[in-house]
Amino acid sequence: MSGRQVDRTGEPLLRVRDLEKHFPVQKGVFGRAERMLKAVDGVSFDIYRGETLGLVGESGCGKSTTGRAILRLIEPTAGSVHFDGIDVGALDRQGLRGLRRRTQFVFQDPFGSLNPRMSVGAMLEEALYVHGLGQPDPRARAMELLDRVGLRPEHIDRYPHEFSGGQRQRLGIARALSVEPDLLVLDEPVSALDVSVQAQVINLLVDLQRDLGLTYLFIAHDLALVEHVSDRVAVMYLGRMVELADVRALYQDPQHPYTKALLSAVPRPDPVGREGRERIVLKGDVPSPLNPPGGCPFHTRCPHPHKDALCSADRPRFEGKGAGHFAACHKVGKGA
Repeated sequence: MSGRQVDRTGEPLLRVRDLEKHFPVQKGVFGRAERMLKAVDGVSFDIYRGETLGLVGESGCGKSTTGRAILRLIEPTAGSVHFDGIDVGALDRQGLRGLRRRTQFVFQDPFGSLNPRMSVGAMLEEALYVHGLGQPDPRARAMELLDRVGLRPEHIDRYPHEFSGGQRQRLGIARALSVEPDLLVLDEPVSALDVSVQAQVINLLVDLQRDLGLTYLFIAHDLALVEHVSDRVAVMYLGRMVELADVRALYQDPQHPYTKALLSAVPRPDPVGREGRERIVLKGDVPSPLNPPGGCPFHTRCPHPHKDALCSADRPRFEGKGAGHFAACHKVGKGA
């Protein structure tokens, strides 16, 4: 997918502005909520039709929560989400049903998202019936979906436990495709699979996007994988966006110190230039989102040689630092 030309001149298919998701933390079993865990703390981005936006960051940075909040699988605390011009936050139950048809979530654990008591055919046919897409022959449509994701149609009467991990993830993708969506939110879709199986599933997603014109939000922590599948990449840290850029610009010229540290750890098979690469090791642990540091949330671990009192006192804005390149850092573009 990387390197494709995506038309970004029109309105984006998905527009997210200042999205927040806070969870109350209680003291004791029956105690009142005393603090708020800010899992997502003011995230903004756009995704254009036919594009893949990779969303990366360390475990616990809020990327999976972002994906769920966008589709209202969990209710956002604040912010706005517009899908194809529709205000997702204003949708009632009937409106959400329509949204569920056009947007689908593919989970990291495919087995957990499949009903073990239903055959593959029954699961696919159920989704078709719910959204009125099962005519004239739902079973034939279910077999077509299995073939589309690389599974044998004659396995339609098998149950999820009879499939391997990679096959179950293909089943999850088939179920998502059954309602003919425009947008797929893929939450670590291959992280639980063997490397060889990962490549097969990724190639399947590439082919599906090309053939069906799908749009992806691809959530992952594997930066080498994200580089391969994405058109643009957004980097999250402690619930906030710290950098967003075209995939080539971000990997060749990262601006934020956190992005630089993440990319320095990505293994490269090409030996050319390997000796000159500097491995950036971040000191300390990721701060708790229950008690985030003031100012720039990254300043307690930041290796930038010119960080100063401003970094610990003032939160940097997420703003443009070049053509299509955005970052939240006081030192980017300041000549320091």
